[in-house]
Amino acid sequence: MKQLSFSDVPADWAICLQDDCPLADTCLRHDAGMMMPANTCQHNIVLPAARQGDGDNCRLYASNKPVPIARGMCATFKVVQPHEAAKIRARLFNVFGSRATYFRHQRGDYDITPVMQERVAAVFSEFGYNEPLVFDQATEQYFFPDK
Repeated sequence: MKQLSFSDVPADWAICLQDDCPLADTCLRHDAGMMMPANTCQHNIVLPAARQGDGDNCRLYASNKPVPIARGMCATFKVVQPHEAAKIRARLFNVFGSRATYFRHQRGDYDITPVMQERVAAVFSEFGYNEPLVFDQATEQYFFPDK
């Protein structure tokens, strides 16, 4: 697993500079804020209002633990009976939002997040495939959620 650096942080992703936050030690947004280069003049930040009213919670909290990320689903379909493949793909079009987006994920162009992996597994389970899914590539990465 590669060490996190500020260059990994998406340019438009809000970082946090609130050292007094009780979640700071486990928050990816805070980690990103602490590694921001000193010569940075402008960036999106999380405001204190994200914590207000929620006690020790934050509406923009993002865990700094790496998560399992998958790419590609060619291997996933190796266990599927040929007569069911088209039906499963049709269901997955809905999971990924469109046919085109599905095929980009299937080819490995886009990351498949843990949430998407669970949704894919649920579709396969509907068809009786309950074994753990095998994706073409599996890594652990820091996940920068869009919140």
